[in-house]
Parts: sequence; structure tokens; C-alpha cells
Amino acid sequence: MTTFLQRSQAMKRTAVDLHPVLHSATLLEKRVEMLLRPTGIRHRQALILDALSKIGPTSQRHLAKQFDVSAGSMSSMTERLVALGFITQSTNPVNRRSDILDLTPDGRAVLEKVLIVWQEAAALITLALGDNQAETLTALSTKLRNTLGGTQPEKEQRGA
Repeated sequence: MTTFLQRSQAMKRTAVDLHPVLHSATLLEKRVEMLLRPTGIRHRQALILDALSKIGPTSQRHLAKQFDVSAGSMSSMTERLVALGFITQSTNPVNRRSDILDLTPDGRAVLEKVLIVWQEAAALITLALGDNQAETLTALSTKLRNTLGGTQPEKEQRGA
């Protein structure tokens, strides 16, 4: 049976150990945002462009589910991408109550710039940690994302 003091010490240790993880994620996010600034998009919008390039045309509802965000949040992000001409939004011919999102040629061009930014960010991580630890960080981050319910975006199952 654990005592209050043991639980308190374990909680304190956990909180202290979590701080550098959260702080590192925040610092990396800020660096990526700074590098993305010339493209006119934010890092979460970049993730949407990347997902669309991998899964193809899909509904806004499906993207919201894949990214575990509300329909309203996804709508805000995609509206900006539509306004910038990076994605199209059209009525779904199968279900007229939903829209289909797809990359435009300009969206593909800006995604190429995004991928360069991501390579620069990855290089910063490798520079800070070395090759082996950078690979380990990626593997552990992927495992953590998956454990917390995140996934790699997948194609929408039509009719599901």
C-alpha cells in the first residue's frame, strides 16, 4: 500500500518530468510557425495540406475526426485555406449535405515549402540530439500519439 507521501512524490516527479516535454513541444511549435510565416499558413493548416496530399479528396467531417478537432475548428482552418486558394471546397455529389476538400495546384506548391520547413525543423532536432536520439524521439512521439488516440490520417471509407 502506497502512502500519501509516496503518491505525492510520484506526482511531483511526474509533473517535473512532463515540463521539459511540454516546453520543448512549445518551442518547436513556435520555431515551425516562424519558419512557416512566409507561406501565409500556420502549422495546423500545414498538417491539413499534408493530410489531403496523402489521403486525397475527403470530407471536412472526416478531416475533423482524423485530427480530433471540432467541426467548427476544422471549418475555421479550412476556410482560410480555401480563401488562400490552397484547397477547394465543393459539394459532395454522393451526400449533398457535406463538402469535399481537395488540394489545388497552389496548395501543392505551398506544401512543397512546408516540407522544406519540416526538414529544417527535423534538422534542428537532429543537431540537438544526434541521429540515434532523433530517431528514438520520433518513434516515441509516434507511440505516444497513437496511445493518446491520435493516428496518421487515413482515407475516408465511403459509405461508412
